[in-house]
Amino acid sequence: MSRRLQFYLFAVALAAVGLLATHPPPDMPHRGWHYLGWTVICLLSELLWLSTLSGEGTVSMASTANIATLALWGAEPAMWIVSASTLVAVLFVQRKPWVRAIFNASQCVLTMAAGGLVFVLLGGPAGGLVADRALVPGAASTAALIAPMLGLFATYLLVNRALVSVAVAWSTERGYLRVLREDWFYRERLLEDLASFFLSPLVVICFLAIGYVGVVLFYAPIRMTYESQKRYVELRNAQNMLIHNERMAAKGEMAAEIGHELRNQLSAISGRAQMLLRDSERQSFATVPRHAQIILEQSKRMEMLSKGLMDFSSAELRMERVDLNALVQRSTEFVRTQNKFDAVEWDLRLAGDLPELRADPGQLQQVLLNLFMNAGDAMRENGAARKRIAVTTRGEEAGRRVVVVVSDTGPGIPRMHLAKIFEPHFTTKPEGHGFGLSTSHRIVANHGGTITVESPPGQGASFTLSLPVHRAGQWT
Repeated sequence: MSRRLQFYLFAVALAAVGLLATHPPPDMPHRGWHYLGWTVICLLSELLWLSTLSGEGTVSMASTANIATLALWGAEPAMWIVSASTLVAVLFVQRKPWVRAIFNASQCVLTMAAGGLVFVLLGGPAGGLVADRALVPGAASTAALIAPMLGLFATYLLVNRALVSVAVAWSTERGYLRVLREDWFYRERLLEDLASFFLSPLVVICFLAIGYVGVVLFYAPIRMTYESQKRYVELRNAQNMLIHNERMAAKGEMAAEIGHELRNQLSAISGRAQMLLRDSERQSFATVPRHAQIILEQSKRMEMLSKGLMDFSSAELRMERVDLNALVQRSTEFVRTQNKFDAVEWDLRLAGDLPELRADPGQLQQVLLNLFMNAGDAMRENGAARKRIAVTTRGEEAGRRVVVVVSDTGPGIPRMHLAKIFEPHFTTKPEGHGFGLSTSHRIVANHGGTITVESPPGQGASFTLSLPVHRAGQWT
């Protein structure tokens, strides 16, 4: 654990202890059983938890209960109730380390304090709605609570996510904005948050109307929301695993050819080194520059192959600025020295004014390499007289999208197969596994783009990738 992270955790815990010490729950003799009851309610909500997509954080359905607790009883009891339920849940349910449990409980204290402050500033009762039931009946009084509740929602979301993201970013060495974007502020997570937040006013109304029975009635929709988010996380993890496995399979297929190429380059380096030794023994140095230049060239080619293989093998999702033309050039340089691309002509027509993408370069490279490998296999099996792979890039829609077209001079794709080409398990290769193009389709779709194929009879195949410059819903 880094020193700055230790300092941050200590500072958050110290601030929480200060708030708890100076803000004890009011009216404990009369409300103590209610406070205990809502601690149990918040704890049960904490049981509905999931890991974030990165696996470095957790989310739960407790936000509904936490917000309802603050609105009903006020900030001071809410700080104690929510921190206690969180501490117990993290330690004994999630079984996380005690440091993490104390931090989560502490950040909940700060979140409740900030939310309570905003709630009161916007017109909410300082002691909660239970202490001021006059606000509940009537349309006018109910409308007066709209601004306080919305302010409470926004404050809870921003403060909670901001505090937790600092700890996650510093503990995983990821950028702060990247953690926010990948773990919290994506469309599906925000929709789940909104669903949880907007249930809390209904929980409040039902409790005020019929007591704890009203709270029980809302367990079902909270559970359904939780199950929906759980299935989404499982689906995304399965998709990421499929993409990773496909990448590993493709790497294995290339390993033999790359190994052969590296051996040829090592032979050239070894031969030139022997010549250098022989010439040095003869005191003949006229050919030294030539030998050294060849050794340097072969070393650079080996470095390019090894770097390309490592980039391609990376399992981590990295959303960053991507120069598409540079990515195309690196990808072609990576594969063109392999045996299956012997005698293949490469025709690169790259537009000079392409805007940068926000994408995962490793995954986009996986798509390009898959298209290149398929083209190389098709032309080699067909015995085409002229083997040519053309790659074209261009901008469309006034710079809002970029397009990549990869075409070859192979036999093409039969018309009856075109509709199935992106389906999992579909393949025309005797030893194919049928996941290459389906995984490529999923990668492009995850980037907000499309991939299509055209194959006029006898004119090879042409794949078109269309990608948005800024994917909708992402922070840039």
